[in-house]
Amino acid sequence: MSLGDYLLYTGLFLAILATQLGTRRPDARRLLLPVGIVAGVGFKYLKDIPSGATAHLIEAAGLAVGLLFGLASIALIQVRRDPADSRLVTVAGWPYAALWTAAMVLRLGFAYGSTHWFTHALATFSTRHQVPAATYGTAFVLMVLAMITVRTVGVLIRARLVGATVDLGALRIARRVAR
Repeated sequence: MSLGDYLLYTGLFLAILATQLGTRRPDARRLLLPVGIVAGVGFKYLKDIPSGATAHLIEAAGLAVGLLFGLASIALIQVRRDPADSRLVTVAGWPYAALWTAAMVLRLGFAYGSTHWFTHALATFSTRHQVPAATYGTAFVLMVLAMITVRTVGVLIRARLVGATVDLGALRIARRVAR
């Protein structure tokens, strides 16, 4: 990855996290925006998913880790209904931020390490097991997409369970589906 890639991913991470920390009254757009951003970035990597048994195992591992981080993030975010207007309120603190930061540091650490610390070992493993280089990026995109999607769906499910409403006013498509 280039310095520009590290800066882009760090900037996106900070922007997404800044919209989730603290007490928020998210509408549908705010909830779905992170999924859209990651899907847009992921589109670049998910056009041609590398094939091969080991490649698919690595991709599945990325997806599984994303699911686990997503479930953990749901446990670390409070979801409640504002008694005044029944709208959704989320509260996310430093443990939530720490979890997301750990996930990002692991991804960026692997990316950096693959070109600076364990390049030879990774190349040897990849060659021995016929793993295309793009597999690792695909696994991380799947991880982030799963993490954000699980968190978003979890918040929406928990909102429904507590009787909170989510403002769909900004999303015409969502309003049509909700009818």
